[in-house]
This record gives sequence, C-alpha cells and structure tokens, in this order.
Amino acid sequence: MKMTERTIQLRSSNTIFKTSKYILLIFLGIALINCRNNPENVWVQQPGLYPEGLERHPGKNQFLVTSLTKGSVGLVNDQGEYSPFIEDERLVSAIGIRVDKKQSRVIVANSDPGVSIRTSAQTKLKLAAVGIYDLKDGSPIAYYELDKLYKGNHFANDIALDKDGNIYITDSFSPVIYKIDGAGKESIFFTNERFTGKGFNLNGIVAVNNYLIVAKYNEGVLFKIPLENPENFKQIKIDRTFPGADGLAIAKDGSLALIANGSISTVFKLESDDDFVSAKIVATDHYKWRYNTTGIFRCNDFYVLNAELNALFGGKDPVQKFEIRKVKYTSK
Repeated sequence: MKMTERTIQLRSSNTIFKTSKYILLIFLGIALINCRNNPENVWVQQPGLYPEGLERHPGKNQFLVTSLTKGSVGLVNDQGEYSPFIEDERLVSAIGIRVDKKQSRVIVANSDPGVSIRTSAQTKLKLAAVGIYDLKDGSPIAYYELDKLYKGNHFANDIALDKDGNIYITDSFSPVIYKIDGAGKESIFFTNERFTGKGFNLNGIVAVNNYLIVAKYNEGVLFKIPLENPENFKQIKIDRTFPGADGLAIAKDGSLALIANGSISTVFKLESDDDFVSAKIVATDHYKWRYNTTGIFRCNDFYVLNAELNALFGGKDPVQKFEIRKVKYTSK
C-alpha cells in the first residue's frame, strides 16, 4: 500500500488525538476520585498560624492558606499537614489569596494589622501591597506597593480576577479598590465615600461577567460595580444585611456564597434572577462560635476556613489548630 504524505499526516493526527483523549480521561478520572474523597473537615496542624485566606492548588490538590502572624503561605493536605510554599520577607501579614490558573501564578494581599512577627512602626496600619508568585514553586514574580496610590490607613484585604486577568484588591481602611492590569500597571480602579465607615469596610470581592460584587464588612451590604463604568455602582437589593460580611465565592451554577463571621457566624447561599441587581437567600449554614473568613470550591463542595481571629485579636492563648470544613447548607 502506497503511503502518501497526506495519509501519514492524518494517521499522525489521529494518534495525537487519541493520546490526548486518553490523557484527558486519565485526568478526569483522577479528578473524580479526588472529588469522592473530599473530607468533611481538615484540621491545620500549625499552632499560632491564624490563616485568613484560603485557596486550592490545582496541581497539588492541596489547600493554600495565608497567615496573619507569620507573613507566609503554606500548603495543607487532607490530613492537615502543613508545608511552607511562599516565604517572602516582604510579606508582613498575608491576607487574601487568589490562584490564577491561566497564568500559573498565586496572588497574595499583604497588610500589617499589628500582629505579625514582621510588624513595624513603618508598616502598621499603613501597608497595602500585593505579591505575585509562581504557582509551580512559590518563587516571586512581582511585587506592587499599592498604599502609595492613596493617602491614609490601609489594609489590603481580598482579591478578584476578571476574565482578562486583571487583578482587583479591596482596602478595608481606605475607600478604595485597586487594579493591576495585564501589563502590570497598578492604579485606583474606583474610590467612593460610600465605602467609608468605622472599623473594617470593603472586604470580600469577586468578579462576575462584566462586574464586581464587593462586600462591606461593617454594614453587611453588597455592591455591584460595573467594570466599564464603576461610578454606576449600586447596592444589591436583599431583604436583610450581613454584618461581618467577609469572603465571597461564585459557584458553577451562578449562586453566590457569602461568609459572615462575628455574631452571625453563617454562610449564606444567594441566588439572583436579574444579574445581581437583587438577590435572595436560598440556604444557610450556621456554625456557632466560628470565625469563618474565606472559602473555596473543591469540585462541587464549598469549604470555609475558621481563622480564629477573635482569639488572635482578643488576646487569648495561641490557637493550636485551625479548621477547614465542608459547608452543609440547609434550605431556608
């Protein structure tokens, strides 16, 4: 049989397609196994860590946690074993964290509320920065000093990524949302007096379609902020407020998970039929006396982190272990 160049190309393409298909099936099989083995909870065995931010490392299938006291980021497996991942002396208190799988990077918000081993008079309540690190090994890629963009006290808190890879960061002590674009240029994305108040203000943030949803901690309200025209922002209409509103996360079905700590200590599942002009509570998960801060989806399960910040700022003895637990919603 005579083999033409075209025949060889077709057979080669078929071989590559079949190989790719088998590799994809293997990865899907591994993912399904990992999903079935999702634990009910994980106890992070690291005394005095106080991890505020929670993410998932897609390659290692482990949790990523930040630390207010150590200024570091670590990996946590399902047995609760902790191993260092990002060690950067510029990080005073590592707060929010976001994994960017497309660009293989980890984005970390850096602040100084005064409880870290690296706290100083120069940075206490003044620091708002972002470090970017390689997803493979945690090595540094870039570092941005955002506090120079706006005068006042600062606390870089949570991070959102839009579909174009732009980064948005909330500041809880200044009425500002920062932006770092794809070229690495930092700027003030939006500032408004509506974001001012006593104590903690802007907190959790997520990017949805062409807008941001942002939580204001002290008032317990949510804002919808268009990416193209942020001055047209609106408060999302909900039949109650959520004092202590902290982390936010969007599920695959478009519902919004809102984590409220403090006296509420509840995770709320919100749904909207008008693109978050308004929203309603469809389910809740109440876990008494837990200071849940942020959460992450692992397959279809939602996990939240009990940071124990009430103990840290309340002057109690150092907490010895910290819980990451699977949320179990109850219909409203």
